[in-house]
Parts: sequence; C-alpha cells; structure tokens
Amino acid sequence: MGTSEDTIQRALTAGDVEAADRLTRAWLDARAPLPVMSGFGLWPLLAVLATGAVGDTRSELLTAARLTPERAAEVPAALSDALRTSDSIRLALAVWAGARVTLDPDWTAGLPVDAVGSLTGDAAADKAALDAWAARSTRGLIDRMPLDFSRPIDLVLASALSVRTTWATPFTDSRRSFKTGPWARLGQCRGLSAVLDAGLLRVGDHLSMLTVPGDDDIDVILGLGPEDRDPGLVVASLAATAADPSRTRPATDLAVGDRAIGVEVTEHRAARPQTRPEVDVQTVRFDVSSDLDLLEAARTLGLATASDEGRARFDRLAAEPTYVSQARQTCRAVFSATGFEAAAVTAIAMTRAAGVPRLDHRHVRVGVRFDRPFAFLVRHRPTGLVLFAGWVAEPETA
Repeated sequence: MGTSEDTIQRALTAGDVEAADRLTRAWLDARAPLPVMSGFGLWPLLAVLATGAVGDTRSELLTAARLTPERAAEVPAALSDALRTSDSIRLALAVWAGARVTLDPDWTAGLPVDAVGSLTGDAAADKAALDAWAARSTRGLIDRMPLDFSRPIDLVLASALSVRTTWATPFTDSRRSFKTGPWARLGQCRGLSAVLDAGLLRVGDHLSMLTVPGDDDIDVILGLGPEDRDPGLVVASLAATAADPSRTRPATDLAVGDRAIGVEVTEHRAARPQTRPEVDVQTVRFDVSSDLDLLEAARTLGLATASDEGRARFDRLAAEPTYVSQARQTCRAVFSATGFEAAAVTAIAMTRAAGVPRLDHRHVRVGVRFDRPFAFLVRHRPTGLVLFAGWVAEPETA
C-alpha cells in the first residue's frame, strides 16, 4: 500500500515547502476567510505557466510561486510522479489544448507523462470530459471542472489535489444542540467528541490550537480565536502558529482552574488511574466547500500580467498569443468521526488573444470546545507543508 511517508520529501526541498506555504499565507492575507482553499493546489500550476512565459509575465509568476526558473521546470513532474500512488495525498496535473493553439514541444516535454489531452471545441463534450477527470482525480469528492465553458477556451491547465486520512483516535458522533453562542439557532447539529493526548493542544493569548493526528503523516489542526476576532486574523494566526508553535505553550502547563480560549482545566474522579495527560475534545462534524475566482487576487497570485490580454506573453508555451481568461478553484473538506478528506480542483483557462474580445472579469484533563466558528489547516506532518486551510462558519446539522 502506498503512503505519503516519503513522497513529499522526495519531490520537494525544504525551500519548496516554504515557497508553497508562503503562497498560501499571501493568499489568506489577500482576502476574507474562506470555508476552504488550497494554495498548494495552485502552486504547481503557477510553475507550469511560468515555464511557458517570458518577460514580466514570467517574472510575476515566478515571484508568486517563489521559484527559480530551473526549479519551476522541475517541480510539476516531480510532484506528479511522487504522488501518483500515494494513499493519503494525490496530485494530478493535466493540460488540454484546442485546435486553435499550437503547443511548444519543448514546453510539453517538461510536463508529467500523459498530462496532455485535446479539446474538441464542442463545449458540452469538453465539459463532460473534464468533469469526469475532476471526479476521477479527486476520488469523487469534486465532480466538475470549475470553468465556464460557454466562454472561449483554447487551453486548460488543471490540478486535482486530494487528501484522505483516518484518525489515530476516532471520535464519537452524536447529536447535540448549543444553548448559547452563534450556533444556538441551528438546532440539532452533528457533534464529535474524543479523548486525546493533552500534548496535542497548545494555548496562547489569541489562539488555542489542537492537532488531530491522522494516519499517513496527515494532521488536521483546529484553531479557536477570541469571539470578537476577525475570522481572517484567526486563520492567519493559525497558519503562523502552526509554522512556529513557540508562539503558544503546551496545555499541559495549565493547572486545575486555569482557562484559555475555549479551554478549561478541571479535575474529576474515575474508576481507573490516569496514565497520561488528556484533553477532552468537543467539536463538530463539518462539510464545507468553496468556489473561488483566483483572478480576484490576481496580483497576489502572480496572474495580473498573465490575465491581461494586451500584456500577457506566453511565447514558450504556444505559437499563438494567449492569455489567462479564467482561473478558478473548487474545494471541499469533510471532517467526520472516523477521519478527514479534502479535495481541490484548480483550473486555468487560456484563450487566444487575437480576435477575442477583451473580457474584464477581475473581480490534567483539559477540555476544549469548538462550539463557535473556528479555523482549520491540513498539513503534511514531516515537512509542515500546508495542503488546505479554511474557516468553519457552521457545523453540519443533523
């Protein structure tokens, strides 16, 4: 059985991991919090685009991806090959070209094996084929390619990232209602509870952070901030604290009677002796999704020049002038009693510039309670690579 034990480490250097995580943090800083997003799902596509670009177009893409030209040429195929058979993390990359563009053979030679397909020009047929690829590549979690096929499309670049893990300690799934707080109005919700090692919880002045370990080197990290704190700041704080846990202290340092955000330390009597510090976790099942227009953050993501019909230069990609006409990402994340799964399909559509109308579309036991909106990250444990980040505004209802 394939695992992620060493796949990420074989494909990426420590500098690559930092580059991908910096893209994630920059994207989080650039916009309001999302139910779920994946900077890592976009990162290899920026590298693919950069290898086909020249001038300012190329410089902006490389700057956003934090890659050298040489590394941008190596990363996509290395990642695709390393994650092709992993059980926990999978990444598929693909390109589809229409008859109106002639791809540069040197550019396609640097793509993963079997990554290049064809567009027929029939919008319905192309949509069906690419939707099927999205469903197949995300193990059914996402069933469509996030593009508008009613608009002119001559080239599609896409990535499909999926993560699946099973909890080392399963949760108990039950119905519960919240008597106070923003979720009190929801009625019956899907509550989850578990007793975990207290070392998995860290607390600080502005954040309580719980790591829920899964198998195959995947962690899901939940972060609870002050009730009145802006959600974007909580997500950003969780990303920064996960990268540098010294911003917080272990919950095991707390004494009976101490409190932190969402945390209270109590003592009780039990029939058996306590063998380790424990944290009594109360959280919720969630199923969240997002449909994102990446061009709303075009400057942050290195797509400003690339999406400008008059300025984009992809001379090393195709013989004809092309530009990025759409860039979108669809994500879904499900946190359940037995495990976690998430997927992101990121798609970039390119259109021939000549003769195409310009489209302006920039638009002791410690208890912790996640009983109001909170942030989460999905991270590859050995490298710290952030795969997904998001915000849970509401739990799944019963």
